[in-house]
Amino acid sequence: MCRISTILGITALCLLGTDTPTSATPPVDDPPYTFRSDVSLGRVDAQVVDADNHPIRGLRVQDFILRVDGKPQEIRNFQSERMPVDVVVLLDVSRSMEPHIQRVASASHEALRALGDQDRVAILVFDRFTRVRMPFRTGRQDAERELESLLQRESFEGGTDITRGMLDTASYIAQDARRDARRAIVIVTDDETERNRDEASVLQALTRVDSVLSALIAPDALNTGRGSDRRSLTDEYGPRDRYGNRIPPGFGSYRMRGPHTQSAGTAEIANQSGGDSMDLDQGSAFERTLARIRERYALYFYLPDGVQPRESSSVEVELSNAARKRYPRAEVHYRRSYLAPNASTDTERPRPVRVSVPL
Repeated sequence: MCRISTILGITALCLLGTDTPTSATPPVDDPPYTFRSDVSLGRVDAQVVDADNHPIRGLRVQDFILRVDGKPQEIRNFQSERMPVDVVVLLDVSRSMEPHIQRVASASHEALRALGDQDRVAILVFDRFTRVRMPFRTGRQDAERELESLLQRESFEGGTDITRGMLDTASYIAQDARRDARRAIVIVTDDETERNRDEASVLQALTRVDSVLSALIAPDALNTGRGSDRRSLTDEYGPRDRYGNRIPPGFGSYRMRGPHTQSAGTAEIANQSGGDSMDLDQGSAFERTLARIRERYALYFYLPDGVQPRESSSVEVELSNAARKRYPRAEVHYRRSYLAPNASTDTERPRPVRVSVPL
């Protein structure tokens, strides 16, 4: 019997042994390979969608091919929906976002049912500053109440720094998320920021805390008459952004900007992190986003020999030929880089996040 454990920040899969046999004869059915406790494991999460951008469920370990730094790696363990998840719902509470946050709060009862009993939810809000409205909790009713409460407690009058909000949330995850849980951020924003855009820093922070970003983009919150930030290319399967990711229905090809704002690149960051983005106007966008986070596949692999803590590796995940025949137009979404875990506490001090305590 094997299980995943975390020792000193390094994820390892340990051989725990089996029940003691009644005789000295060794068991006949040995496992095909043995996990060693002195070998660290890396993990990459992947989502597979069909031509209509719907998740493909029921895939098996033999349906995937994994490469690290260009070299094929055996997938040593494989999980789908059984892993617990820590989800941060990150809400833009800047000017004109109130009706969109109301939509999310109204949809929360059905949406949060997509999560399991062992999953946890935290709620953070941001304008020019980031606040923790609810720390990680397992109770879905607590999250519903907090979403309703913040509509009265937030003024929705401030400016916005989306990049800062995402970086602060990564710091919060570093401090409070469980090591053995899948991590995810669901950001609700109109993607209009007054401050500088820094996709590279946000992606590095997400890689460092092993978190995926999913974006729910509010349409035209500032009434600027624009569609979307994405600069589209078109191929046989439809429009794509500059990174080659398929653009969901409902997005336009260009977004006009207000005089003092610019795109924070939220949709692009989400796609590069291995997540996705949806138009918040799509009826069940919040529920579908949480369900997708739950439906991701976890692929475990031995770290390359000699890898150093915090060392970055490139990762490639694709479907096998047999899986491609079954799903010829499927796409695999995953983060393209992996950061080796540190054997001790990280030396980088996380940026503190302001805590907002309900009255």
